[in-house]
Amino acid sequence: MSVYKCKHFKIQELVCNHVMQHYSEEQIWSFLDEDLKKTLDIIRERLNLPLTINQPKMGTFQRGLRCHLCDLVKNNKSPYISAHIQGKAVDILLPANCGITAEDARHKIEGFADELPCNIRFEHRQKGILISWVHIDVRDNADNKKVYWFDV
Repeated sequence: MSVYKCKHFKIQELVCNHVMQHYSEEQIWSFLDEDLKKTLDIIRERLNLPLTINQPKMGTFQRGLRCHLCDLVKNNKSPYISAHIQGKAVDILLPANCGITAEDARHKIEGFADELPCNIRFEHRQKGILISWVHIDVRDNADNKKVYWFDV
């Protein structure tokens, strides 16, 4: 069985630099959840916007798959079992001046969620404030909702 590779994202846009430096591209594609990869392609096509996850040229590497060496992770005192480290989550940035906010994008995605291959989860607010990026993950949710919104 072949591994699904995104049509609209290069592998370095989806994983941290540590993973890029230590594994082949073929291996890395297999680290990412297949439903997540397919979901990203559908979102990119339906929103019809260039979406940014990691920006290697800008030194941004932790918005997709993160490993235990990443700055956001390595100083944790307790186990870190996020959807990011499992290859099931990304944080998407929308283009500046594209006419929609992250909140708008979440609602648009919710509107076509039936086209997605699986249930999805959105981070919505962080400490009561709307999150300015689109965190999407494909982890199961207890309510088995097609779109599950949660706060962090």
